[in-house]
Amino acid sequence: MHQSGIKRKVLLAGMALGYAAGVVRRRAETVPDVVDDSLGCLVGKPMTVITDDGVHLAADVDEHPDPEVAVVFAHGWMMNRHCWHLQREALAGHPATLVFYDQRGHGASSAGPIDDCTIDRLGDDLAAVIEQAVPEGVPVVLVGHSMGGMSIMAFAARHPELLASRVKGVALLSTSSGGLSRHAFGLPWPVGRIAGLITPIVFDGMLARADWIDRSVALKTRAHTPVARFMAFGGGARPDHVRFVTDIAVATPTEVMVGFFRGLRVHDKLAALAALRPIETLVLVGEDDRVTPPSHSRRIAESLPGARLTIVPGAGHMIGFERPDVVNEVLDDFLDRTVRLASW
Repeated sequence: MHQSGIKRKVLLAGMALGYAAGVVRRRAETVPDVVDDSLGCLVGKPMTVITDDGVHLAADVDEHPDPEVAVVFAHGWMMNRHCWHLQREALAGHPATLVFYDQRGHGASSAGPIDDCTIDRLGDDLAAVIEQAVPEGVPVVLVGHSMGGMSIMAFAARHPELLASRVKGVALLSTSSGGLSRHAFGLPWPVGRIAGLITPIVFDGMLARADWIDRSVALKTRAHTPVARFMAFGGGARPDHVRFVTDIAVATPTEVMVGFFRGLRVHDKLAALAALRPIETLVLVGEDDRVTPPSHSRRIAESLPGARLTIVPGAGHMIGFERPDVVNEVLDDFLDRTVRLASW
């Protein structure tokens, strides 16, 4: 297909959801006129985790001289370790070693072949991060957002011995145990149904021109911005947060984006949740999450009778940016509770 045709389709596909957002739900928003120039600037001890298939995962560790716990943060699709910026700031005073890493193909991590863009593979990668980045004997808490939560589920299914011996707590933020292939993107029928059918076709077309698209940064930004605003955020999102999330998404290679989109569509780890039943678990989701709606978190909580489910009013998918005070307080309490239980 001619490049101009691809360009029009990519741009229109991106703009469509943004337009639909205005048609489906128009509301007055009071958006703070604030710009946080520090986003993405936090750094710790750099390290590289090498997976069993030779992929290099970039990691950043905030060490503590006497940690009660090590917290490993797994980010979502098309994000990187810097999306935890506000949680990293808030937990800086906690007696914990904080480990942030880029999932394969994201941020500064290498990718491997597109066929390895699977949730199971991410579960194996998380096992490597725990083994290489967390000192032996330090209890581990896993915090995963969206695809990061799915990575934790895959890790639990594929590495039950490591889970049982090292992990004391799991926090699943804005995530799903499966059923994403039926996604309607928060749009009413038939618009949502059509969007769900068209998106895989558009993505496959993008894959055929991945190199050209990745060189067209301005095009990717124009296509991603309305999608990020509508899909990733609820009402009243700060423009600097939307721009920050958009910039991270735009930096993700198209091949990686499409590869993991396919992985998300076939993700099914409901049965794997059984491995988490003995472990202290938190489930957190925004009331207005269009990517992984609250019904997905309720399904997870129903499979984990001991889990604590929190639904945050008015928040969308990027809950850590939209409601940082709520998320940070809940995480802080969760870490304290997990440490107390682990010491009994």
